[in-house]
Amino acid sequence: MKKYYDDRHQLNMEISDTKDGFMCIKLHQPTGIEEISVTEAMGKEIIEINRNEYNDNHRETRRHVSLETYDPYGALVKDNDDLFQKAVNKEETNQLYNALQKLKPTQQKLIIEKFWDEMKQIDIAKDEGVSKMAITKRFQTIYRCLKKNLQN
Repeated sequence: MKKYYDDRHQLNMEISDTKDGFMCIKLHQPTGIEEISVTEAMGKEIIEINRNEYNDNHRETRRHVSLETYDPYGALVKDNDDLFQKAVNKEETNQLYNALQKLKPTQQKLIIEKFWDEMKQIDIAKDEGVSKMAITKRFQTIYRCLKKNLQN
């Protein structure tokens, strides 16, 4: 007795060996089991069709190629993404982060207030009790330090 299973059609089939020139086929379908008798030639043809269909399905699944691409950091990349530019941006972001880490805590605080909290320099000056020009000079110092740190 040979058993066949087709994932696509949820079909189970059992084909018995030849007896008196006939084969018995049991079809296990979702609606129930159906049993039919066919000639040996027809049974062999059914077996051959099953084998060919299995091979075709198997061959077809091997042809599928995933179009998904992952960048070096493990993030899924969209089709229209420029991988080189993403890598450059990531590297620049890492360099900027490292340069920011080398600043003094007071300088880091000013950067956070201006760029993350989106405070204006005049508001920062009022909070610190200094003139706007003093904050401007502090930012000039910070920018020089960042430039120096980014060049190293």
